[in-house]
Amino acid sequence: MDAAQSAAHVPFGDPATSASRVPGRVNGAVVALSRRYPLAVQLARYAAVGGGATALNAALFLLCRPVLPAVPANLVALVLTTAISTEASRRFAFDGAPAHRLREWVQDAGTVAFYATYTSAVLLALHQLAGATTPGEEAAVVAAASLVGGLLRFAVLRFWVFDVARPAAAGARPDQGGRHPCPEQTTSTPST
Repeated sequence: MDAAQSAAHVPFGDPATSASRVPGRVNGAVVALSRRYPLAVQLARYAAVGGGATALNAALFLLCRPVLPAVPANLVALVLTTAISTEASRRFAFDGAPAHRLREWVQDAGTVAFYATYTSAVLLALHQLAGATTPGEEAAVVAAASLVGGLLRFAVLRFWVFDVARPAAAGARPDQGGRHPCPEQTTSTPST
């Protein structure tokens, strides 16, 4: 992250950032929730993005399904929605936090590999268990399976890809209530 990105970054839960998103009376409630429960608000925003990405994935799958078998249609939809959902998560769920670009790329590739393997196995199992299925049933099974990996991806994005845990200007992380960001770096004198 360069100096311009660092200076422009506003940590998650910052009242100015949250206030700019929500007009009127609701603004105060959002700011209060963001301060008191920053992880819960972030997770709720991530779930909204994830729901939209899952719907987009299902729509793309259904568009590809008439011309492709289930597994390739799933892969096409997955590749297209992964990058879109990562950027949407960065902007909405993680307040535009700077991304470690290499980590973001590795996370995108890892997400595609994980979901490609996982949802392809789910589709193959569905075909083995149910026999003939409709594209709608296949899309529903893929969407349900995607929910399972969502929490793991949230943790990877929050704690590894996006710089949401970066110490603020005062030296405290927004999610630690002002405590020192690295407890192992604090010094104490041994008692004798």
